[in-house]
Amino acid sequence: MDAPPLPDDPRDWPTDPFALLGVPRSVSETDLKRAYTRLIRKYKPEHAPEEFRRIREAYEAAIEMSRWYRDAPPVRDTFRDFPLDPVSPPPAPLEPPASVPHEAPVDSPKRAPHETHIDPPVYPAHRDPVEAAWGDAVAGAWADAYAALLALADAHPDRADLPLRLYWLLALRPTLDDNRTRHDWLAAALTRARLRGPAVELYRRELAADPGAALGGPYGQLLEVPGASGTNVLTIATARLAASRDASWAAVHSDLTTLARRAPNLDESAWLSYLVDLCARAMSDRSLLARGRELLADLKHLELSHSWAFDQLDERQLIFTDLRAARIPEPIRLVLAATRIGPEAERKALTDAIAWAAGDPARALRACDIEVGANYERTLLTAFERLLNARSGHRDAYPPALVRGLVRTHLSRTPVLEYYRTREPLLRFLLAERIDPEELTTACLVDPHPATRALVRHVQADDTLRLVYRTVVALG
Repeated sequence: MDAPPLPDDPRDWPTDPFALLGVPRSVSETDLKRAYTRLIRKYKPEHAPEEFRRIREAYEAAIEMSRWYRDAPPVRDTFRDFPLDPVSPPPAPLEPPASVPHEAPVDSPKRAPHETHIDPPVYPAHRDPVEAAWGDAVAGAWADAYAALLALADAHPDRADLPLRLYWLLALRPTLDDNRTRHDWLAAALTRARLRGPAVELYRRELAADPGAALGGPYGQLLEVPGASGTNVLTIATARLAASRDASWAAVHSDLTTLARRAPNLDESAWLSYLVDLCARAMSDRSLLARGRELLADLKHLELSHSWAFDQLDERQLIFTDLRAARIPEPIRLVLAATRIGPEAERKALTDAIAWAAGDPARALRACDIEVGANYERTLLTAFERLLNARSGHRDAYPPALVRGLVRTHLSRTPVLEYYRTREPLLRFLLAERIDPEELTTACLVDPHPATRALVRHVQADDTLRLVYRTVVALG
């Protein structure tokens, strides 16, 4: 009896690996493998990478767990080394290339003198050699699979999926090739695909895992790929910029030179966004910053239609000018300083700032009540609030009548005689009821009660009350 079909959304799939595979816990390894094969034939990695990953993880977990339910000795799982992440199979069956017949040897990967030469296998005309070679890899014949895929990649230079498969093989078995690494094949896949497709996501992972290796070497000329669209070029350039740090600005210098040359063919809005991001990140590299500002000057005609970009750049410049001298609470200062380091540092600092405010909201309110003689501190607090808003979840607003009723009840207990004396009780009330200060002002603008309207005027002008409230509730 066939197992019931899985839901369309993989997030709704069972968390129990046996339930996901549709088999009982006492299943034999043969039947377990049969269920796994049935599912991966339906959910192929090029069409359903997330589903493929979940099936593979469930299969691995079930293999281990099923041994707990059987008395038979464990059988070695020949699929243990199959890659967990999706690989892009060929779009259509491939006839054997002309370079693969018996009488015409194909080039094999360079081997050490002591290694045995293995000719790539020759497949019948009705069998796709790419899938056959991949089947060899699944079965553990890694060298045979690599040799066959290498020959096919040489014979079909327009196929981007072949370098991707070779990338996976070297990621799992680096010793298969003495002259190449997985990075060589990923760069080849990006080049063949003209900087699009699944290779882009794999490249993002490499940038996150090891920026030093992913910014140089075979990836050094990615932005020079012929035929790549301006959108795809900027996508890769932006990912490389995000992975760069002070020690790796050399790669960004090179990228900027290439992008400047290609600027006439780039979308102006996307090019502007890249330059603003570059100037905001590269404050510590004066020459890179100067070059970025020089290129921004050519986009001055966008200042009216894209004022947000130029405002963001001015704000970042202000943040980095003299952040230590700013009279703002230390947790907020650390968040703004972390924006120049990277997303992980920024997230950690923001989490710490939220915990600081949530621990004692009244103290946080007093700490933010600085005498803003210049607009510098106010701008910094606004930048911090923008970071909060970007990470806060959306909550449905209360009905305005309910908000007005709650506010009137609060005012009956804490009348507004001198607003500055009642701000801390007001903050506690807003946090207890989860009423955003802007939600209060919107709901109570039409309230005829004089005390309520007076409160609205005070809250509208109280930026720090709003800031502290949103800091405390940022994590829900």
